[in-house]
Formats: sequence, structure tokens, C-alpha cells
Amino acid sequence: KIQIQVLGDLDDDRIPEGTRRELRQLELESEANCHRRMAKEDGDNHHVLTICLAINYGGRADILQATKQLAQSIAKGELPMEALNDEAELSKRMRTSRMPDPDLIVRTGGEKRLSNFLLWDAAYAELYFSDALWPDFDEGALEEALRWYGKRKRRFGGR
Repeated sequence: KIQIQVLGDLDDDRIPEGTRRELRQLELESEANCHRRMAKEDGDNHHVLTICLAINYGGRADILQATKQLAQSIAKGELPMEALNDEAELSKRMRTSRMPDPDLIVRTGGEKRLSNFLLWDAAYAELYFSDALWPDFDEGALEEALRWYGKRKRRFGGR
């Protein structure tokens, strides 16, 4: 089961309308296919591979748009002012809200930075840096990253 999720602002006029339509359709069809298969398999969603396409996505822009949505809900009286202190209220307004936080982020090309990618979601992700350029990041490079990840002791902010 493969589900496609598009991250980013598809309402941007710089993205051709036909491309926006196709991406939204791909997302809807893959979600529907996964739900149909899960229904046949008694709701087993443990074997769903979610592929996220980051198109016109930026972590800072995502945090800003989620903050604006939260502020609008408070201004309309839909939420109390205390909602500003609730990370979950902001998280559910992020474009990444339908996907789990990543456990591992692989950065290729020798760069040692996130480059505005998944800033909110990467809080407890393990970061793996590879000198291989993306087109050269092959199965062997992925296996190396996964071996490295397998040796990590996940503490999620604790000691």
C-alpha cells in the first residue's frame, strides 16, 4: 500500500493549474486506494508506505500559515487564548499534520543543514548526512543510512 501526500502550498499561482489538479487527484486516489485495501485487511495500516512530495514547501512558511490559522480560530472565538500554549493545536494546522514525525532525515550532497525542511516535525528526528549527491544516493547508500540509524539510541529529548 502506497499513499502519496503533497506538502506545500499548491494554491500558489506559480504552479500551473493542470499540475495542481493532477497532484491533488494523485493524493486523493492514493488515499482512497489505501483505505479500500485497509478495509479488506481489517484496518491494517501498519504496511502503508507514505511518500511525501515536498512541492512549494518550506518549514518556515508552514509554521507561519499554521500560526495564522490558529490566530484566526482564536479571533473568531472558536478557541480560547490558551490554545496558543498547546503544541497540538498548532501541529494539527501544519501541512504535515497527516504524516507522523520523521524518525530519520537523510541529507545528501555533503550539506549539514536542514535547509528549511520539516523544521517543526524534525524536532526528534535523527539526522544522517551523506556526501553522496541525490542522484547517486542508491540502495547501498540507503542501507548504510539505515545501519547507522539502527545503532542510534532514541531518547526523544531525554537522557
